[in-house]
Amino acid sequence: MFYTLDSKKFVKILKIILFLILIILISRLFINYVLPRKYDEIIDKYAKKYNLEKELVYAVINAESRFDGKAVSNKGAIGLMQIMPDTGKWLANKIEMENFTEDMLYEVQVNIELGCYYLSYLLDKFKDERLALCAYNAGSTNVYKWLDNDKYSLDGYIHTIPFEETNKYVKKINIMKKGYKILFKIDIFK
Repeated sequence: MFYTLDSKKFVKILKIILFLILIILISRLFINYVLPRKYDEIIDKYAKKYNLEKELVYAVINAESRFDGKAVSNKGAIGLMQIMPDTGKWLANKIEMENFTEDMLYEVQVNIELGCYYLSYLLDKFKDERLALCAYNAGSTNVYKWLDNDKYSLDGYIHTIPFEETNKYVKKINIMKKGYKILFKIDIFK
């Protein structure tokens, strides 16, 4: 026995299907807006080279520049990973990058490589992702001051980040990193 749909039921089912498709499309657009993804091959390359979780690199780029390679902060940090010119010069020397100029910080590949090396350097230096992120945002000197101050730290752990901007930055990176981990696991971008 066959079941036949009258035109009203057919239209109702069609509307439900179209509504579900619309919800899926809006959800995907929202996810791509909140957690954008660009430069996959370059990020994968340098995350592997410098032994970083790619989700961390995506989260830092998202927090620093929202994937805008031409971004310049009010303090003068440049590019995707918001590298200060003096820091860029120092990093370029550390990895033996030849003929480095400040303008190279606008180049996606150069900026990501230097930013990944810097994150790796800070992780190695502080042996803790939270401290490394604090240093990336507020500078290593500030992190050492906080670690030496009982008001902010205990046994090598900063329990209170005194800079509100840095505190928000670290929380934001952690949330975005978790989001990217989930998206990569469910392969939402393919």
